[in-house]
Amino acid sequence: MKKVIASLLAAAMLTAVAAGCSSNGGTSSSASPEVSSAAESAQNESNSQESGEPKLIEDDTSLSGTVRFWIPFAGDQGMDDLIAEFNETYPNIEVKLTTYSNNTDGNTAVNTSMMSGEIDVLWSFELHNTYKRWENNMYMDLSDKIASDNIDLVENWGTDDYTYDGKIYTLPAGGRSFYVAINMDRWEQAGLGEIPTEWTWDEYLEACEKMTVKDAGGNVSVYGGSQYQAINSVMNTMYQVYGKNAMYHEDGTSSFDDPVILKALNREVKAENVDQIWFPLTTYRSDNIQAQTTYLTEQIATSVNTNLVRFIRDTETYPVDFVTAFAPFPTEEEGQDNHMEGISTFSHIGIASNCDNENFDAIYAFLKYAATYGSKYLAMAGHMPTWSGTDADALVDMMFGSEEDAAKLIDVESFKNVVCNYDGLTYVDTETTAYSEVNSLMQEYVIYAHNGEMSVEDALAELKTEADQVIAEAE
Repeated sequence: MKKVIASLLAAAMLTAVAAGCSSNGGTSSSASPEVSSAAESAQNESNSQESGEPKLIEDDTSLSGTVRFWIPFAGDQGMDDLIAEFNETYPNIEVKLTTYSNNTDGNTAVNTSMMSGEIDVLWSFELHNTYKRWENNMYMDLSDKIASDNIDLVENWGTDDYTYDGKIYTLPAGGRSFYVAINMDRWEQAGLGEIPTEWTWDEYLEACEKMTVKDAGGNVSVYGGSQYQAINSVMNTMYQVYGKNAMYHEDGTSSFDDPVILKALNREVKAENVDQIWFPLTTYRSDNIQAQTTYLTEQIATSVNTNLVRFIRDTETYPVDFVTAFAPFPTEEEGQDNHMEGISTFSHIGIASNCDNENFDAIYAFLKYAATYGSKYLAMAGHMPTWSGTDADALVDMMFGSEEDAAKLIDVESFKNVVCNYDGLTYVDTETTAYSEVNSLMQEYVIYAHNGEMSVEDALAELKTEADQVIAEAE
């Protein structure tokens, strides 16, 4: 029986991570400050704070210290600007930025660095990575600090579902919106009319078929569409329909026998391997390429995506002569609620248990700032802030310089309505039993279906059996 269960971090992790911070040094690159106006509003909040209000800015902004901040984004992807704005309010705190790779090897290296005391603040991406760090005590319990500062998770970030054993280890400050990015030249050449404001998967596939370009021998030169390159993207349809817990039924067992996931996986395999109107997931994985490359080099006409704007902005690496428009994530049925239309939680920021205790006040001040005022800079990297204080209308100017400049690359109206849809329905994960193991099993068997090692039906049946077993063992 094919079975690759991702093992939990070794027991040594538990003993290597102290209950509180320890004193440690570290090396990384420092970001150079730039000026931003956001610090002024932050300081005004501190000056006018009344009892009972959330304390997002420390009373003493003359704090000094060093913060070692790790995130998958580089300085020119918004992080230098975040740090510069922070230094307007806290000029005596040095923030050292380290960029890590958000892949298996990169996250393993992060975990090792957390244990050895090289990280103070970590922004963790994807729930299975964050969950491992919660369950292995790699993040500090912030419950008392957050409570004493009157910071309410729901009021600030829209949800209090991302706690572990009833404790707050991280703040759910990062989100993402899913959408279909559309090359308007290809769309118009196919005579497809107005960009949809809602549509079904059948309608999207029909558009993909019309935009697919094949030569006389049937070889594809341009695929009409593409699913996102992540294996677990197939589960997003479960989120769209149910709004929560894509991998779990209400009774806590795995959901891989649900008709929705069966239809979604069959749809992907058929579109890629049979109809050849989608770029194959197996090629993404085997060639280690990502959807921004296939889209911006016009190997595909559309892409189901989540962080593409980060790369559209990078005109040096990806010079393009077409405008990208944005349509909502498709639904299974017409008129159905779409829990993928809004901005859902995707990343979490917290303080490493083994941080440098001598700089704790500076570390905590940076954590709160990055999760609130500074979180808007996630948009520069193609992700979205979830903080309720975010000015969504200002994101276009921040990312592109002006709406006029943005219009050279994107359809501004659809960007605001779809990518920045803060009013849209979202999804949440409230069931996390054996989450890491179930997620690893899911990715294993989805690939078996895509590469033809197993039929979709057999892959999901065996996945269901194995997932239920690890869930039962964890309860």
